[in-house]
Amino acid sequence: MTVIKKEDILKVIGSKIKEAREDKGYTQEFVAEKIDKSVDTYRGIENGRSVGSLPTLLNICNLLDITLDEIFYELLDKKEVILDKKLYDEFQKLNMDEKELVEGMLKHMNAKKNK
Repeated sequence: MTVIKKEDILKVIGSKIKEAREDKGYTQEFVAEKIDKSVDTYRGIENGRSVGSLPTLLNICNLLDITLDEIFYELLDKKEVILDKKLYDEFQKLNMDEKELVEGMLKHMNAKKNK
């Protein structure tokens, strides 16, 4: 187990939130308004100076359509379960042809690994 420092946590949270906000095409001002916080408070979260309260973090996650798993993923030791769920969720979005393609790739990778 790796000891995680507060600064590292704040930096990861901020960068993940910023990435999710940019993916949505939202401005910092828009997010701050929607979560009922000042722009300075929100910027502090994105810049890794603070995380705000738990309700603030959850409101951000709900607005940006991200999970706490996604935010904390790189800080966690137990990543496999989270990755399995992410892969499953993405797999469910595929059409049948795409699923068959993924199945073929997985079979090929496993056959190669088992040689």
